Amino acid sequence: MDIKQLEVFNTIYKHKNFSNAAKELFISQPTVSAHIKSLEEDLGLQLFNRKNKAMGNLTDAGKILYQYSTQILSLVKEAEASLANYKQGHSGSLSLVTSHSFCYWVLPKILEKFSHLYPSVDIILHTEFTPKMIEMVYNREVHFAIARTSTPDFSDDLLRSELIGQDPSVFVVSPHHRLADATDVSIEDILQELFIVYGKKSSFWPQIESMFTNMGYTLKTGMELNDINAVKKMIEINMGISILPQISVQNELENGTIKMVKVEGFPQIMRYSNLIYQKDLIMTGAIENFVKFIHDTKPYSLEGPI
Repeated sequence: MDIKQLEVFNTIYKHKNFSNAAKELFISQPTVSAHIKSLEEDLGLQLFNRKNKAMGNLTDAGKILYQYSTQILSLVKEAEASLANYKQGHSGSLSLVTSHSFCYWVLPKILEKFSHLYPSVDIILHTEFTPKMIEMVYNREVHFAIARTSTPDFSDDLLRSELIGQDPSVFVVSPHHRLADATDVSIEDILQELFIVYGKKSSFWPQIESMFTNMGYTLKTGMELNDINAVKKMIEINMGISILPQISVQNELENGTIKMVKVEGFPQIMRYSNLIYQKDLIMTGAIENFVKFIHDTKPYSLEGPI
């Protein structure tokens, strides 16, 4: 059973007529008959009712084959289209997953630039914490992850990664907090406060806890929230303080609804963003162009606090 036989089989059923099928396929009617005879012999089954064969009436076996042949020929067309997209690189689709903070405050500008260059590329976007992102790439649920990590290097035997940017995380408080306007804030001052935890299921909060632990300190924690916007609202109404990616509080810092506090003697907390994908990812045009775009533009970098 080959693709040409299935194409002939489907075309006969479409026209209910061998001669019209031959005309559409630009082959002779005897050739059409030969293809069907060979297909039936290969399968050991009769596909058309013999009494009305010229009208394309299917047997039960023919009906079963038709369900599969339609899908097979559709996949062949899809493969041909994907290969054409690969050559052109201006259409197709790609899927990616990233963190909530990166999705809200960095990714829109990146995708705007990419979409300006490749307006016909469809983009499917998901948001998750880093461990889930990596799992999605492993399972091939997405083409790419833009994962947030505590170190600039991400290594895995099956995955490729490329550092595309970095940004700091900062101590943030309500403008009504006692430390909001303080010029000299010590680690001891911070340790007296109740922290609102964000990103405990990701690598973010474990990184922060590890930094305090390595310095011999333990944080007092209260609320645990997975929604970064909810964390910011709680900080604004002075329900606690937190450490958040600076990219996520730019607007609030500018508007004065949240204040950033510099803690003397505390090392800078950096977060790194890596583009991660399977080493054997099939590079269709859209996917190849996205990798090249990220590589060439190095989309963002926020080295330190404002």
